[in-house]
Amino acid sequence: MADFDRTDRKALGILSDTISEKLGPSDKVTREIRRAYTSGKQIDRFMARAAFDALPDWQRSDIGSAAENLAHAIIREELGEVAPFGTERDWRDMDAPQRRAGPARKPGAGGDMQSPPRFLTRTTR
Repeated sequence: MADFDRTDRKALGILSDTISEKLGPSDKVTREIRRAYTSGKQIDRFMARAAFDALPDWQRSDIGSAAENLAHAIIREELGEVAPFGTERDWRDMDAPQRRAGPARKPGAGGDMQSPPRFLTRTTR
């Protein structure tokens, strides 16, 4: 468990709570994520990732949004704020800076659009 740092553990705990709420405590994915959270072993994290990746895209997206909302609520609680947006600070400031939309990509010399960078394509693990 030495290679499982504190931040990863907190994130996995948030994911575990969210999945338990969305799918139920007896769901296979919930059990795998909870096992990875409690043990921190690399094999358990691998199995949890495989179980989560097997979910449909819409379900993973729904769980991700709910986990992000829970993480923001936890941050607000740790900062001592009772209500969301309790200060003048906008919580969007905490997100990664957004790039302004630039001009659309131009087709290459052959007229075809370039393929996206490899890191943006989904590959099997």
